[in-house]
Amino acid sequence: MKIRRLFSALLVILVVLMAIFAARAIMRPEKFKTVYEFRKTANVNNLLAIRSAQAVYKTVYKKYAADIDSLSDFVKNGYVEVEKTIGTIPDSISQEQAFKLGLIHKETVKVPAIEKILELDKNVTLDSYKNFEYIPYSDKKKYEIQTSVIHNKNYEVPLFKIDVPIDDILINMDRSITPENSSIFKKLWNKIFYNNLAEETQYKALYKDIYMGSLTEASTAGSWE
Repeated sequence: MKIRRLFSALLVILVVLMAIFAARAIMRPEKFKTVYEFRKTANVNNLLAIRSAQAVYKTVYKKYAADIDSLSDFVKNGYVEVEKTIGTIPDSISQEQAFKLGLIHKETVKVPAIEKILELDKNVTLDSYKNFEYIPYSDKKKYEIQTSVIHNKNYEVPLFKIDVPIDDILINMDRSITPENSSIFKKLWNKIFYNNLAEETQYKALYKDIYMGSLTEASTAGSWE
């Protein structure tokens, strides 16, 4: 009788273990994909913010910022000269007539760089620039900007590129799987099903690094576009 009970117990344990392993085989690649896509989106949002800032930086300095600190300082503290029309145009006359009559005039003024950036790209906001220089979840690891110039007879074309390797995209992956405020049950669940998920090279091989810009052609497109 004892042997039967022991055998039954072992059989139950075996069935449970087999079920866990079967579930892991399905759940682990799906979780890896979910985390990768979430992290990729977070990085893409930062890269888009960088691209918009670089576009305005270039209008001021005729080149792209060579490092993220210079660009961040420009966004937070820089100014851009813009031409504004000062005065009021009566409804009864055209702008050209108002200029001739001296009712309005052009004036060059300085505005904060961030104001110009937000004006030119409606898809970015102030929130886009809170931590745009840092790779998400990386403990403040900064993006590295590479720059170059295409030299032609009559002009020069500034270029820049940012690479984000998959290891940087997935850095500190456990934080996305099990946040610090997770319940004990969730921590145990994730330990069983997703332990060492970041080390699964067969999953990592299915996904790509991302980049934006080019050092060989005049393009600021991203690899995801």
